[in-house]
Amino acid sequence: MGEFEAKYAGGAASGPTAVTRRASLLTRNRAFDGYKITDRRGKREAWLQPPDITVRRIVFVGLWVAVQLVVLIYKWVAVGQKAGTLRGFSAATMACLMVSISAIFLFMSPALLELLRRTVLSRYVVFEKNVHAHKIAAYTMAFWSVAHVITYYYIFHAGAAASKGKATFGGKLFGTKVGRTGHALLFLFVFLFATSVPAVRRRFHEVFYWMHHLFVPCVVLLFVHGSAESFQWYIVGPGSIYVLDRLYRFVRSRTKRPRILAVIQHPSNVIELKIERRGMRFQVGQYIYLNVPSISALEWHPFTLTSAPEEEELSVHIWVGGDWTRRLVQRFQDTAVTTLEHKGVELLMHHLRGEIDPASGLPRAGVSTQYNRRTSDASRRPWSRPGRNSTVLLDRLPPEIDFRMSGAYVHPTARVADSQAAVKLPTIMVDGPYGAPTQQVFDYEHIVLVAGGIGVTPMSSVLKSLYYQLTEARHTCRIRKVYFLWVCRDVQALEWFQDLLAALDEEDIGDILEIRTYLTGQMPVEQIRNIALYQDPGGPDAITGLHRSPTYYGRPNFNSILEDIGLRTPGADIGVFFCGPKPMGRSLRKITRKWSNQFRYTNTKFVFHKENF
Repeated sequence: MGEFEAKYAGGAASGPTAVTRRASLLTRNRAFDGYKITDRRGKREAWLQPPDITVRRIVFVGLWVAVQLVVLIYKWVAVGQKAGTLRGFSAATMACLMVSISAIFLFMSPALLELLRRTVLSRYVVFEKNVHAHKIAAYTMAFWSVAHVITYYYIFHAGAAASKGKATFGGKLFGTKVGRTGHALLFLFVFLFATSVPAVRRRFHEVFYWMHHLFVPCVVLLFVHGSAESFQWYIVGPGSIYVLDRLYRFVRSRTKRPRILAVIQHPSNVIELKIERRGMRFQVGQYIYLNVPSISALEWHPFTLTSAPEEEELSVHIWVGGDWTRRLVQRFQDTAVTTLEHKGVELLMHHLRGEIDPASGLPRAGVSTQYNRRTSDASRRPWSRPGRNSTVLLDRLPPEIDFRMSGAYVHPTARVADSQAAVKLPTIMVDGPYGAPTQQVFDYEHIVLVAGGIGVTPMSSVLKSLYYQLTEARHTCRIRKVYFLWVCRDVQALEWFQDLLAALDEEDIGDILEIRTYLTGQMPVEQIRNIALYQDPGGPDAITGLHRSPTYYGRPNFNSILEDIGLRTPGADIGVFFCGPKPMGRSLRKITRKWSNQFRYTNTKFVFHKENF
């Protein structure tokens, strides 16, 4: 095993004594560097850990705090001079709360941010982090809400005590317009925040999604609770931008409803959805929002595009982990056409078009077939075949055959009315594309792609585009080296993009692309022994079938990996792009900082880009 390969597998553990001598030899000769490395992290949830501290985050938080302090002090002084210190402070806290809500409206206007991202501002502002900015504004809103409530409780208590029995504390709390609307807002804020914590958002996404729409009654109550003047200054402008943004996305998503081309069910609860592109322009790593009206007319879910800009269709890989995705899979399974021969589908299509010769029952001379029309595109996509354990639910149905035949054989000359139990495919709507950190990948000549599990989706788009650049326009490709590291828990997950990796492995681009796959899930000793026994030292990898890219067992040693890459590429800016679990991203960010400082004398710099799922 070479020096680079030896460094790329970290934390190796000795195997059990039951492994045969031949397996032990293979362990030393190939990438069989270790077995399952147990996860020794504590039981503390990852979302409870403190966030990463970066220069951009420090600058943003500093500016945000400064804006809040300016609003607080100005409003406190302006109102306090007329109505007293307490009234001034309560008005100031309400003003800061309004500013936070206004910022949330702007942060959650993706069409506006996508427009700004195309300007020179993108050099200084990471617009892809709008959700993080929205969270900071939400935490600030919660802080000022508590401060405002406490201040008013004190004002009401003091007023009741000074009235000498004419007014009661409870009467002021619930007998006035300010008290009633204030408590209603407090109840909605608590409910909204309680359903937004990661533990609820990840396990019950639909609850989180629908409860987030409580912002609508919150805005109405804010108008009633405060003065129309303050509402006009703080809410009308940003709120109008948000409404226009939503209206624009609403119209755009309904003007072009793409047709479903294929649905493939992959192992490890992942489905691949291929749809028409309909002229959409996008870059690698970007994402779109999908909506299926038959499931929910209002739910939109983001999915990263796994297709390359050079391809003629869009594809997304969807991890089935919630109620919405489960219902989506059920819709596709209900309309699956795996029982109908593709030849029969194509002949029926030509019959509907009047292109069938009645004498022979075959397409007339000169009529191109469905497969002939797609031959040129398919030849450019050697990864279009499904994996060994994948199931094709739907595959490239023509528009005229947008239904299922209930498993019965359909004669090529049958009329549509003669077919049984037609079930229409689900209608889908697409909104996007929107920016993501990975789309900056081709700004670098040296690239490190790190994916954890389903986080491989943006990397798939990058690798496909790289394939087209190296095979069809190599003279214009400025990429000098790409390292791709994919960490998976189980063997089946590697089949999601097995054909893509095989196509890249077979091409003569080994000097540019290096692929490393890692298995971290627990494997039975018997399975380990079988892999070792049937692994040919001179043949393809027993897991992935790749010739140049071995599979490692255990978590990658990022420290050694980046050290080795830094020594290989002195004086270069190396883009490190990560998509996966947050703990892995935190660890990788720290290591990139470490080696950027260590290689400062050679002007080698690791630039980290993170995208979490």
